[in-house]
Amino acid sequence: MNIRFAADDDIPAVARFNQRLREGGRGDEQITLRPSLPGAARYRPAGFPVYRRMMIAEDGREVRAAVMLYHNNIFIHGKKRDCCWLDMPISEGIIDRRYSLAIIQLVKAVSRYEPFLMSTGAGPVDKDSFRLLTKLDWRHRVVPFFFYPVKVTKVLLGLSYFKKHAKLRYGALLGAYSGLGASLSGLLALRRRIDAILSGYERSVEKTFGAWADRIFEDCLPDYGVALRSDATTLNILHPPDKPSLTRLRVRRKGAKSGAGQDAGQDAGQDAGWILVASKRMENNHHFGDLKVGTLVDGFGRAADAPALVAAGINHLAETGVDIIVANFSHAAWVKACHCSGMFAGPDSYYHFVSPGGSPLFEDACPPREIHMTRGHSDGMWSLI
Repeated sequence: MNIRFAADDDIPAVARFNQRLREGGRGDEQITLRPSLPGAARYRPAGFPVYRRMMIAEDGREVRAAVMLYHNNIFIHGKKRDCCWLDMPISEGIIDRRYSLAIIQLVKAVSRYEPFLMSTGAGPVDKDSFRLLTKLDWRHRVVPFFFYPVKVTKVLLGLSYFKKHAKLRYGALLGAYSGLGASLSGLLALRRRIDAILSGYERSVEKTFGAWADRIFEDCLPDYGVALRSDATTLNILHPPDKPSLTRLRVRRKGAKSGAGQDAGQDAGQDAGWILVASKRMENNHHFGDLKVGTLVDGFGRAADAPALVAAGINHLAETGVDIIVANFSHAAWVKACHCSGMFAGPDSYYHFVSPGGSPLFEDACPPREIHMTRGHSDGMWSLI
């Protein structure tokens, strides 16, 4: 195998690679034909450390394995380090055993290129990528999953997860047709807990991440043991303003200086943080059926303000008419914020993987509860938007 970075003239071969996977019954596993990040062409300054490239393994005739390398910076106890997300590691070995070793050679080559590697979304445990990374001694931890059923009756009847399990299916039908769902919907519609959380805050929809996002990142980074680079330039590269499926919510404190819920010295109108949300009408989705799903994609701010950021996202998505809201957060403050906002903990199948060179993540110095990991990191959100 010849392992190298892909060039523009390799894209037809990558398209043929995808076609062979489709013909082999694995059409759900395709590598994108657009290697760059969504906003790279327009918002990335020359030399900026956030970008994406494709690396391939080819045998002189065809591409046999491919992976996306999304370069970023990670801050560990405030110190910046280079890292790469390993997105969509795919091998033709999943349909043809002759190429089973191609992906292993490719990932090992990537590890030599950048030892600090991460990946998310590699679940469930019987998925090819999960087995591959485990075999290569990558450490992994669950990123907790939360959901908020805005329209309970519709969720009970529409979730594919319930339909796959007989006991859950009958329970959901009983709940929906007994009126339980309607009564719960009425209670959830009041959202008293969320209203109480938001009483000292206000939110606005922003067209782009500006200098205010830079200030939030700089001021709030000390609250997190581990966090990904989240300044305005990075965020606009990853979530460009011209992407209509994403909504940026800027959350500010309101009220008098040093009022209830504020620390001394916090001015009225000071930024508390931001949260990025998205919604999508599903079509025969294997988890959500045909429900309209809202996602808390990403967010950043003071750890103490996390409940307000989560609540602001829930409120906005509920007002836009979603049926259910989902989120994944690992940091203890954001996990607590989800509970405080009335979200329920769901079945965990979303994982954060770290390569052997990614020390000290998941060690005693950097436990998962101190790592700010969200649904929007790596490639985990694309199926939901």
